[in-house]
Amino acid sequence: MSLLTRSGHIDDLFSVTSKAKSQPTWGRQDLETNPHWKLTLPDSILSSVLVLNHWLEARGYTWQSPEARGMRIKNLDLLANIIRYHLTRTTGVVLLSGFNVADYGESAGRLLLSQLGYALGTVLDKRGILYDVCDLGQDHRQDNVLFSSTCTSPGYHTDSTDADLMPGIVSLFCLRTARTGGVNRLANALTAYQHLLRSQPEVLRRLCQDFIRDKIIVDEIGTRSHADRLRNSFPVFEWGRWYPGLTCRYMRYWIEAGHNKVGLPLTDAEMFALDQFEATLNQENITYELQLRPGDMIFLNNHLVVHDRTEYLDWEEPEQKRHLIRMWVGNDALQTKAPKPDAIQLSRI
Repeated sequence: MSLLTRSGHIDDLFSVTSKAKSQPTWGRQDLETNPHWKLTLPDSILSSVLVLNHWLEARGYTWQSPEARGMRIKNLDLLANIIRYHLTRTTGVVLLSGFNVADYGESAGRLLLSQLGYALGTVLDKRGILYDVCDLGQDHRQDNVLFSSTCTSPGYHTDSTDADLMPGIVSLFCLRTARTGGVNRLANALTAYQHLLRSQPEVLRRLCQDFIRDKIIVDEIGTRSHADRLRNSFPVFEWGRWYPGLTCRYMRYWIEAGHNKVGLPLTDAEMFALDQFEATLNQENITYELQLRPGDMIFLNNHLVVHDRTEYLDWEEPEQKRHLIRMWVGNDALQTKAPKPDAIQLSRI
């Protein structure tokens, strides 16, 4: 039996588990006991970034100037390969620590993040190469407002609800944390798929069928057509459409909003399927929580790792407010085979 019926759609649920054996799958305890996905920025790379940042600033350039993109930082490709290996083969998530924002400055941090993006693949410029994630006092229930502009928890999700845009890697660089809350939550979608296949295959089958998604277009003028809204429809689980493997695309709020705006609200059976998927992701043995600290950079395989952050209470002083920087990298970053880290030990960089 064919795995697919049409572009990306899964026909044989059971074939996915055998075909996805090389893809990362884990539960909370696996991440807790595996130290390899937590990397420390090598001193040689840090030194090169600081020298390059000083060189750029002395000439009136910034991290986003064409002159910056044309520069190469020694050993950065090796670090990018290690990140790529873990994103595609071991955990689907990498935490990179060791950048001191207070000492080295935000500009050097943005330079490091963008240069890592270029080393990994194609940096997507949907809302700017680097996008600021901070609370602007907005309400996501209002038209054309992103969750990233609020302090509200979006729930488990993958980035991008656009049928034509699927980032391969999502990276977040922490500049400042909130007063309370804002804890990052991670879960593995392949683990959830396997769980539902064993326990509720009828739910999984519905998740492999289309759902309409609403999408945000910044500075949009007017209203999208009914036909355009209907076209923005795709399954929660797909196979092979964006890269050779399983893809999860999910955000509950934008699914419900998409269906409501076209006058086709979710049925009870569809609501039940989404409820069971979220209940699986939120199981204690699946969810992994961590608090990013200033200077931390986290990289996620956007096909397999769904993420969330808890609601937070921010500081009143503008200069202390929670601030993260997001970067999207294309799927070409996940299609390049990376050597096993044993062959290029991080300690040797």
